[in-house]
Amino acid sequence: MIDTAPSRAAAQDATDRERSDAALKRTYDCDICVVGDDVAGLAIAIDLARRGREVILLTFAGTRPLPLDGILGPGFAMPTPMLVDRVGRHDAQELLILSAQATERALAFAHKAGVAVGPRGRLSVARPHAAEALIREHELRQELAPDTTVLVGAQDLAALLGTSTFTAGLGVVPAERVSPATLKVALEAEVLAAGVRTLPVDGSLAADLKGLRKYLTAARWRIRAFQVVITGPEAFARLGPKVAVLPRAPWVYGGFRLPGVEVPYAGMVEEAGLTGLRYHFDAGRLTLAAATATRVMTRVGAARVLRRHAAELYPVESSLADGAAGRLLPEPAGMPLVHEGERGVWYALAAAGDALSHGFLAGRLICGAIAEKDDRIALLQPFAAPPLTGWAGRVARFAGYWHVRLAARLHMDKIAVSAAPDAAVSAPDLIPEQDVAAEGARPSMPSPAPAAVPASPARPRRSVAAATSASRHAARAALHAASGWASGLAARAAAEPARRRRARPEQDEEVPPQNPRGA
Repeated sequence: MIDTAPSRAAAQDATDRERSDAALKRTYDCDICVVGDDVAGLAIAIDLARRGREVILLTFAGTRPLPLDGILGPGFAMPTPMLVDRVGRHDAQELLILSAQATERALAFAHKAGVAVGPRGRLSVARPHAAEALIREHELRQELAPDTTVLVGAQDLAALLGTSTFTAGLGVVPAERVSPATLKVALEAEVLAAGVRTLPVDGSLAADLKGLRKYLTAARWRIRAFQVVITGPEAFARLGPKVAVLPRAPWVYGGFRLPGVEVPYAGMVEEAGLTGLRYHFDAGRLTLAAATATRVMTRVGAARVLRRHAAELYPVESSLADGAAGRLLPEPAGMPLVHEGERGVWYALAAAGDALSHGFLAGRLICGAIAEKDDRIALLQPFAAPPLTGWAGRVARFAGYWHVRLAARLHMDKIAVSAAPDAAVSAPDLIPEQDVAAEGARPSMPSPAPAAVPASPARPRRSVAAATSASRHAARAALHAASGWASGLAARAAAEPARRRRARPEQDEEVPPQNPRGA
């Protein structure tokens, strides 16, 4: 006979521990629970509390912002022509207007709270291969949102930035640099003044977001709320992919000290047409961040990537990288993720470079939808589709990165080849300049026969160099085509399940009879 007494005792002990743990947890009831204390979460909590809602804000410790300053300025990372293609001209114009209004609101709050802003300026720059796209961006922005952009030519750009790398620039108006940490401190003070209850999340966080009442459970407490707002990368990461998918991309960031370099422009500089480069220059220090194809794990590797990018702008060959590191940052594909998922569950996530401006935009849209039944949040619903995940997402990001970089390299190679002198043309019968002056002082010599002229030793070297350049150009073109094919394949693979679901008829649909053959 098997003795089951020990197993029963162990089960009883486990049940008792669960009951005691449940008894220790304190339950909080509220109207709205905001999960995440980034700029968007703080702005949402303040606005809803001032409207009379009972709000609980869940905060996360250990978040490390980038060493770059943030920027308060209108606009989106997605090019405006692409935005018009996605949502139409009218909706694109309304989104740009909402972005400008959110920027004005953020600047007004910063001035009222005494947050130091500046230096002024947000400059989107382009190399020769992307200059035309930047000009089209300016023209379309002037049509949809006049007086929000200023086009800067190559000479003025070189004088402002102290480098001739870029050929076109687009200034965004208005735009101000601001420290994210300082702005967050001011928002946290407003949260306390508005009467918002804050609870720190130290360990794991579980969520049950189905039904009328939503439940969020931590080690020592449980929250019951009618609506939940999930905002910021920490909240997305804690709640896991079953609740909200977090799109992330690898970046490197750090700085260089260049005391001998003078750069008049101290605003934020962002490169358009490549995979991402942001920097600002302050009193001999260059601070920059750049996207990479894969994650950089070591400090030495991050410093090497940063030096390669910075060397294209300023003389940093002998400078040491300061604070170089790699990190995964949120990347919502050019537009902020602001939408309602399940009923009563709201999501807000902005890209790392636009977290400040888009945070105030997300706060305005979500608070308007909750408190005023404002439906303008639907303008961002087309961008709420889940991103590529798994191997398809990794392949798409890797291939897309190199597809853009190789396109830029091919364009630069084409410019270099068209500007180079024709190596095949030689003039052995021309008289050198030093002999022209002495031509009248010496007797005329008969010209030698063409067959007697020795072959120039530079000709084979030029031929080899031309062949090498052509082979590199062909290899880059092949890699560019392969990267575009791989990126498209990953996107099609990720969209295949959704396409099959759309193609499968519903069970209750009446399938029309098929005509027999020959009927």
